[in-house]
Amino acid sequence: MSASSAIGVLVPTDGTAPTVPPNERPIGRAAAQLVAQGLDVIFGDTLHKGCISGFRIRGNQWEKADRIPVMGVHDRYPSQIRAAQYENIRAELCGVPMGNSLEFTMLCRDKLAAQNAFHSAGVRMPPVAHDPNHFEARLKEWGSAFIKPQFGALGIGVQRVQPGDVLPTHTTGVVENRPDPTILQAAIQPPSGWASKTVRVLIQRTPQGGWFSGIPVVRQSRTDPVANAARGAEVAPGPEVLSEKNLERIQQEVLSICGVLEQMKAANHMVEAGIDLVMDHNHEPWLIEINSRPRGRMEVLASTNPATYLEAHINACARPLEVIAQWMKAES
Repeated sequence: MSASSAIGVLVPTDGTAPTVPPNERPIGRAAAQLVAQGLDVIFGDTLHKGCISGFRIRGNQWEKADRIPVMGVHDRYPSQIRAAQYENIRAELCGVPMGNSLEFTMLCRDKLAAQNAFHSAGVRMPPVAHDPNHFEARLKEWGSAFIKPQFGALGIGVQRVQPGDVLPTHTTGVVENRPDPTILQAAIQPPSGWASKTVRVLIQRTPQGGWFSGIPVVRQSRTDPVANAARGAEVAPGPEVLSEKNLERIQQEVLSICGVLEQMKAANHMVEAGIDLVMDHNHEPWLIEINSRPRGRMEVLASTNPATYLEAHINACARPLEVIAQWMKAES
């Protein structure tokens, strides 16, 4: 692979260089590792005929880069909120492979399609209803459930409901002023003493073609049925708050999900995903959704305990770039 080979990282830019030096951000330090190996990494969102314009790392500075040919891109773009810009980017990729692929991103985004795909493959998931005509009956059967936007993200629009509550056909989604169709997902009884306990596990492809499974990160609340850090839930590394048996069971479930992904055509160009699990009253994990734009959990751990987790965060940022670099080597 020549020194002129480049990976594009699709992120929004405003035309000005980042104010934070590369070595002060884990993604900057991760990209610098590849730069030291002779591979350019260009951060930006301006594409033209398979070339990207943005910023690259030189020393510990950001340098403007104009129309650099790319052989692969890592998609970290907020494609729902900036849909028109994203369509323009994709049109100008001109066949350049993208990780994660749009097909995988769309599968993860559509909660109903993902439910059907993974449940039919034998993965344990809480049952869902998507026809509003059946919501009342299903809710009465389940006792409690969560209303979710079908194409939602970031926990927006999610709320706990019980029989007698209003069950809207549409609810708030990620895109402002564009409500999503509602799906209803059965609530899972949490472990004793908790109102909710969920686990996020980062999974990533490795350059050797295997799987990396990250540190389980737990969000838990004794009072709120929606375990969300923004709503005051505790956030902690799994090894600090879960038993060894619980951790082993979570790992088994994650490996099972990875096995399903191995068989999915949509996951061919997948480089990473966030596996969201909910723990039931027997401390058994259930898959509730898969996120194709995982972020934030390792950042929280690294910021609170850098001595233990900063290096792991940097490696997690680097691994998708290394996988895309491996694709490029295979093509050269």
